[in-house]
Amino acid sequence: MGAIKGLRIALGMILVLVLGVSVWLTVQRQVLQQEEISLGSVTLVPVEEDAMSPALREGDLAVAVSRAGEEPPYGLGDAVLCRDGTLTRLVGAVDGDFIVRGDSQGEGEEVRLSPAELQGEVAASLPGAGRIAVFLSSPWGLAAVLVVGILLLALPSLLGLGREPRERPPQEQPGKYRPRH
Repeated sequence: MGAIKGLRIALGMILVLVLGVSVWLTVQRQVLQQEEISLGSVTLVPVEEDAMSPALREGDLAVAVSRAGEEPPYGLGDAVLCRDGTLTRLVGAVDGDFIVRGDSQGEGEEVRLSPAELQGEVAASLPGAGRIAVFLSSPWGLAAVLVVGILLLALPSLLGLGREPRERPPQEQPGKYRPRH
């Protein structure tokens, strides 16, 4: 198998994978109206505001893990994902409920939430990945992935790479008889 054919296969597999993810994200966000991306107990949430800055900035992708069934499920200071899709931090507890507020918010913006209103603890954040997830989940992102993928797969052919060389007529040897027509 030639290098160009191997490259096309690898690009094709990557295209199918990215296109599949983009279709899944687009359906989830545009059709099912879900902002979060859920995979079992892990939820990926694009950060769309700076309420949790500097820990989570706009454009990041927060990775929240469900802590249901664990005792205690959350501790003070944990960054958490609420069921309504907002990201916040636990700053206190009163009568079994949590007091929460964003990192960049003042004490006047604290809210009291029951443990049932919390979906999971933010375990990590991927800087800038939220913008990519939002783009891939849009119809424009889906179209861009499709067009770029097709162009990448067609690029070797457009450049003339990977073609078999044409056979050239055998060189005539000097001194041999050649009939004239």
